Amino acid sequence: MHIARTKAVFGFPDKNQTEGWEFHITEMDLFKGLDLTVMGEIADTACTETSYEKGTVLFNEGDPADNLYILYKGVVDLKIGEIKTVYRLTATSEIFGWSSLVENALYTATAIAETDIQVVKIDSRKMNRLFEANALFGLTVYRRLSAIFNKRLSGIYNRFLSIERTGGHR
Repeated sequence: MHIARTKAVFGFPDKNQTEGWEFHITEMDLFKGLDLTVMGEIADTACTETSYEKGTVLFNEGDPADNLYILYKGVVDLKIGEIKTVYRLTATSEIFGWSSLVENALYTATAIAETDIQVVKIDSRKMNRLFEANALFGLTVYRRLSAIFNKRLSGIYNRFLSIERTGGHR
């Protein structure tokens, strides 16, 4: 079961605000320092705050990829095939569902809520339309996503190499 509600996701945090997912998103590496007007447009047209209960499958490997997700609270496991968890998301502002940013894409993993979670769900088609109208903003976000993706992929490679070096034992 999930509960969705639209909210000004990126907000305009006041100087004293130190909590709330809107504040955290404006401070995360992906959006930090970017044009607040465009961020506000993305929030108004493409974002929904959504809660899911533990055990909910947010999407399955091979499903059409329509949404990008930003974790606010909880734990999400990403799994490929029948393999155990490939990557566990635990930190506020972690991003998943990147396949949605590629045309005609399918999700490459299954995302499962391992605890009750809260996420910001971003409709990637609507966000990409705003990026087309604001090319510099879109290019900056895509470059930052590439850097985040590279860091995560490097971590996964290192984990697998570590397992291989120890003969499959950690």
